[in-house]
Amino acid sequence: MKKGSITSFKLDPKRPPKSDWRAFDAMTDEERRQAALSDLDAPPATKAQLARARRVPTVGALRKKLNLTQEEFAARFHLPLGTVRDWEQGAHRPDKAAQVLLTVIGRDPDAVARALES
Repeated sequence: MKKGSITSFKLDPKRPPKSDWRAFDAMTDEERRQAALSDLDAPPATKAQLARARRVPTVGALRKKLNLTQEEFAARFHLPLGTVRDWEQGAHRPDKAAQVLLTVIGRDPDAVARALES
């Protein structure tokens, strides 16, 4: 490759590019499906891949489902308040152990709270 043939740039996270969704909104479901299938860089997940995928609840959605403030959620599940805030704001993502904890909290929050009380 000759020098200067690659263009690189950095996106400013404070000023993301604006997307014009009018063309997408005007597409039918079948047109969207065909467009997704034609994208070789990001093919849609297969049924087998989707079956293996495990969704980790987002902290904000989980907290709202439990009707708790950030402070209450952090205290109830013995998490640092700053960590909960960072997860919700997207500054950091929960590591694998935290993802497991959040999944268990999502399924049985009272059991987790009881376990942490003893």
